[in-house]
Amino acid sequence: MKKENKKIIKDILQGTDLEMNLPAYANAYINATYEYSLIHLVLNYYTIKEIQDETNGITKDEYLSGAVDKIHTMLFQTVLADEMVADYEEMIKTIHGLRDEITNKMAILTAYTDALQIYEYVLNRIEYTVKGQEFSVEETELAAKVFRYLFTDNDKMVVNSKIQMVTGQLPIRMTKNRFFDYLTDTLNIYNGSDKSSVDDFVAMLKSTALLELPNNFDDAYPAIVGFIRELQNTDFKTMNLELYNTVMEQFSFVTEYLTELVSNYLLVMEIVNDLYAVLLALPYEKNQDCVSEVCVNMIKGLHDAFISDADIPEVVDEGFMQIEGVQEELGDDIMQYESILFEVTQEHKDTISWIMLDKIFNSLSMISKLMSNSLFVDLEHEETQELADTVYITTKRDELVAMLTNFFGSHSKEVNRAVMAALFSNMPVLFNSQQEVKDYIEYSLNHCSNAGELMACAKILEDMMEED
Repeated sequence: MKKENKKIIKDILQGTDLEMNLPAYANAYINATYEYSLIHLVLNYYTIKEIQDETNGITKDEYLSGAVDKIHTMLFQTVLADEMVADYEEMIKTIHGLRDEITNKMAILTAYTDALQIYEYVLNRIEYTVKGQEFSVEETELAAKVFRYLFTDNDKMVVNSKIQMVTGQLPIRMTKNRFFDYLTDTLNIYNGSDKSSVDDFVAMLKSTALLELPNNFDDAYPAIVGFIRELQNTDFKTMNLELYNTVMEQFSFVTEYLTELVSNYLLVMEIVNDLYAVLLALPYEKNQDCVSEVCVNMIKGLHDAFISDADIPEVVDEGFMQIEGVQEELGDDIMQYESILFEVTQEHKDTISWIMLDKIFNSLSMISKLMSNSLFVDLEHEETQELADTVYITTKRDELVAMLTNFFGSHSKEVNRAVMAALFSNMPVLFNSQQEVKDYIEYSLNHCSNAGELMACAKILEDMMEED
């Protein structure tokens, strides 16, 4: 970062010459985000062109193909145009609407993934029984090995992540009431936090347990949902080897298809976020170097190759050499600009309004969200500053328990255990000591009377520990 920009940040933090420093800060920040987003856009646009050329993975999906066509059009009318040929506000509405559509589609794909993970859990645990395979499992030895695996690392976050993974794979041997106690303890962690945090956590649990399905779940991808419905109607207790092999073959095909879809949706969403950030910065950016020009020429080359179904031109590959290392430098600068953005917008709101910088700071706040680690972050969400008290937590807990009770009452024991395991793997670690963890592991393994399930869990846990 240039010395003058570091000084601007320092002066703003000290409240010095705000009428001069706030515009300078906003301009430097927006220029950096414009260049950074352009480079990111080039990289992702290039990747999606490669995917299209190699697998035809985009055009064979009707929605994704249409979404990418919209991106081509928006690029042609904005970034690639000498002068913007479309109404700017309409372009922002269009990119925002496209982003909402993809977010909704991704919610459906996530629900499909959650459903298949639940049934994968069930299928894995009947494998040895169906195949008639046997091997001995020493529960005490396995419990000790798992315990050592969990606590070989000193990093608390790593340990907690391992505990979540392991508890999601151990045999579930507890009553529904005991499980609800765990759920209550988990929700109580959020007592005193923002209500939106509680709502987000509860929504995630509902999604994981298939308690609430997104709109168009049954219609978006009939091949996937059709297979999920078949699994829902399968009697796993009476499944024979022939049916098991048939189901697993279908399972492999559907999950491969879903994995490809999710990967492509994630990439298209990255491009949408990149383009959205570029469009928000476009009216304000005043870059003087050649990086922006190189990126625009690369995007033009890729755009033309898409439209004409041609190979990626050499000018694009040559451009990468010219922008090498720039993204990393800009990323460091942006981190420093962003570190004071919230403080600036909160403490100097009146000054920002007085010198008529509201629009550029609103754009910077939006760009900051678009450039965050969360591809699907809610751009319109604002912290309510309403704290969740005991009454609010209890209401949410009772609602969730009622939905789970209804679910458990209408599904098999195998599916219910799979749902509990899935929820466990998404809940914060509630054990208060290593001894509690040890006791839980030992109890879970020692009270699993189903030999086939115990063998399956042992194999899964052994594989997990070997891969680490």
